[in-house]
Amino acid sequence: MKWFIKCIKNYAVFKGRAARPEFWYFALASAIIQISLLIIDIILGWDVGIIDGIKTRPLFETSRLLLLVPSISVTVRRLHDINKNGWWSLLWGLPVIGWVILILWLCKKGDGGENQYGLLV
Repeated sequence: MKWFIKCIKNYAVFKGRAARPEFWYFALASAIIQISLLIIDIILGWDVGIIDGIKTRPLFETSRLLLLVPSISVTVRRLHDINKNGWWSLLWGLPVIGWVILILWLCKKGDGGENQYGLLV
């Protein structure tokens, strides 16, 4: 949880670096939270309508919205850790090929010591 809390506290920090554990534990905690809220929505039968044939669930959609900026910022910082520009995170918008490239980069060991984005703290 400490990594998740650290990312939430640094929700709008796009400078600096994020180590692999910070990124992956944040992703894991986010997934657990979102799946739990989706299950609660389904059990309670909550939905606020249908968009493009998909039911929208209030708790789940709220969690997605609240975790959007922290997810982007930790991804940018993680890319900085491997000495890549944060704009590469736009590859999420390129289905399959972009996802594979980003996941491989996000799994890569970070630069030791200092790089152009500073020291890993």
